[in-house]
Amino acid sequence: MKRRDLLLLPLFIFYACQKPIPEKTTWAGTITLAENRKLPLKLELDLTSSPSSGFFVVGDDRTAIPEIVKNGDSLGIILSEYGSAMLGEWDGKSWNGSFFRYRKDTVRLDFSASPESGAQPEPPDSPAPGVRLVGTFQVYYNNPDGIDSTTVAKFWAKGDSLFGTFLDPSGDHGLMAGTQTGTTATLGRFTGWQANLIELERREGQWTGKYYARQIPPQLFSLVARPSIPSEPLDPRRTRMRKPLFPFTFAGITADGDTIRSTDSRFKGKVLIVDIMGTWCHNCLDEAPLLEQLYREYKGKGLEIVGLSFEITNDPALAKKNLDIYRKRHGLTFPLIFSGSLDASNVDAKIHNQLADFFAYPTSIFINKKGTVEHVHWGFKGPGTGEEYQQEIARFYGYVQELLRDQTPSLSFGNMIGE
Repeated sequence: MKRRDLLLLPLFIFYACQKPIPEKTTWAGTITLAENRKLPLKLELDLTSSPSSGFFVVGDDRTAIPEIVKNGDSLGIILSEYGSAMLGEWDGKSWNGSFFRYRKDTVRLDFSASPESGAQPEPPDSPAPGVRLVGTFQVYYNNPDGIDSTTVAKFWAKGDSLFGTFLDPSGDHGLMAGTQTGTTATLGRFTGWQANLIELERREGQWTGKYYARQIPPQLFSLVARPSIPSEPLDPRRTRMRKPLFPFTFAGITADGDTIRSTDSRFKGKVLIVDIMGTWCHNCLDEAPLLEQLYREYKGKGLEIVGLSFEITNDPALAKKNLDIYRKRHGLTFPLIFSGSLDASNVDAKIHNQLADFFAYPTSIFINKKGTVEHVHWGFKGPGTGEEYQQEIARFYGYVQELLRDQTPSLSFGNMIGE
């Protein structure tokens, strides 16, 4: 054997012995946020299916992964809707790489994940929780401009695990999972769309914490216990029609290439829900199944639904891809219109000139058979909020059933300001 071959022999043995990427397994690891904080991540990947499939897992919450690419020891997750990707290499033991959030100021976060073995190691002994972080709390963010108190937090325990979410005027932050040890608690959520971590500590009878998101400097906050979720939004904004007697207008092209306008005959004499959304919006992901359920149940009774999607970019080809993914993900049968990008000038021209105090995705507009806007519902609280999610479902059903009965109430102050 030649000397050169002898030198290459160890390298050959290394690669020959390296284990291939597991084709069907659960992965666990961490992703590095600001201040070098490690956010736990968990994924289920099936590379045996065609196409490959998988889920981000947070507690019992599973978020479908739209696109998985494998090439040799390279493994990537493409999140086209959100404009992000996880790209990494398999070294025989772990999958290491970077998470990219592609914007004008692209964010890069390092991650590492390994296949979970069947038997999980016993956690080390740690101090038992003193006062459990359980219940409903007012969140007070300490911002340079003052204190922001428009958010509510909800936490609950299940065995040794801790769960919770933050609810703000636009909806909720999704289910977060973690643990409490003594007087400290940590909860996190990574779904490709979200990379959020909360660290809390109880001192002198009060919980204080830091809220981490990507590489953004953490927000400092404190919690004050309150008996229940407030029945009225804490934010003073009330999305409403600027001219209540005028119809809400829209026009655009669907992913199938069809042109749809608010003046089309298909909408005349019908109850109509116009959903202002985006395929990148996690609260929209939670709302979509409810809208489809309503559509299937009441389409034959006179209900129409249209989604107006504002996307991260103004690229029609990319928008079509994302709308197709979104539609298939939720089995949507009502039309989705590409309404352009999230650029302020575009949203101003199409939405702000019709709606005052528009601020939340999704915002759902309920229009009666006469073409007048009856209800404007901003934000959406998803399954991770429990009772609040059930209330959202009841509220949407109530609106639709009221309007289908054609008992259109006369214009009132309540209709003018939105609900």
